Amino acid sequence: MCSGKWVRHAVVGVIGALVVSLSASAALADKTKHVLIIGIDGAMPDAVKAAKAPNLKALAADGAVSWDAFAGGVLGTPSRQNTASMASWHSIITGVWANKHKGARMLRGQPVPADHVSYPTMFQRLKSHDGAARSVCISNWPIITQVMAPGATFKARGAGDAKVVELAKKELAENTPTLMFLQLDEVDGAGHANNYGPKIPKYLEAIEQADKHVGEIVAAVKARKTYANEEWLIIAVTDHGGTKDPKGPGGVHGGDSPQERKAFIIVSGAAAKKGEVTPGPGITAVAPTALAFLGIKIAPQWNLDAKPFGLKE
Repeated sequence: MCSGKWVRHAVVGVIGALVVSLSASAALADKTKHVLIIGIDGAMPDAVKAAKAPNLKALAADGAVSWDAFAGGVLGTPSRQNTASMASWHSIITGVWANKHKGARMLRGQPVPADHVSYPTMFQRLKSHDGAARSVCISNWPIITQVMAPGATFKARGAGDAKVVELAKKELAENTPTLMFLQLDEVDGAGHANNYGPKIPKYLEAIEQADKHVGEIVAAVKARKTYANEEWLIIAVTDHGGTKDPKGPGGVHGGDSPQERKAFIIVSGAAAKKGEVTPGPGITAVAPTALAFLGIKIAPQWNLDAKPFGLKE
């Protein structure tokens, strides 16, 4: 009798847990999906881990994180590219390396046009999927909004990271973006001025300030009047690292050293797997991750260079 009662209780418990799980899944299914991508230029993963960065670390704890993702393409293959911001942000936004998107360099002070016909930006792919969806690109570095955001509904340059945050908060309060991309630039500036690394005080201070900005942006998402009816996937990523400048006191990037190539990707939210992932993917995983979460099927003929990262099956 006791064993029978135990079995009945166990079955009831399993059924109850299943009902709760199904109810939670149904509730999520009823919510509209939105993606926020926060790009922090030049933020070395090891330095982020060493810094007082509670907001980034909280996002990582609530999702999947790779602290050893990579920029610069695959060495020894045609996809190898420099670890400059032009090539790297273009790879994040298109999901392919520079041998495909072509937007990797400047000529006479102007960006060489990228191939956004063969390899559209994630803004263009969202627009093709849903012409009514709102996509937003706000960056401190003006080149991003100038040449890397075709297809975006709204583009703006913030002159300083604080201005980027101000514009982002205004957007989140007044509109309903399906896809929102932000770029903070001042960590990279600190790296160039002081060198990159987990033991460079002014560089760590810049990362900690960027982390405060991340906290403000996440708070603005959660303060939305419609937040209870929305499901947000938040992705944080850097475009490259950096190393000591052999010609001066600061830092540089663009080369193939491990310090310049190492990046991080955080994918956070209810749709994300939980836990650290190593080895990590290339930064080209950001675009397919965002698109897949939004229900956009990744077509083989797109020829992307990474699969979605960190999402539950």
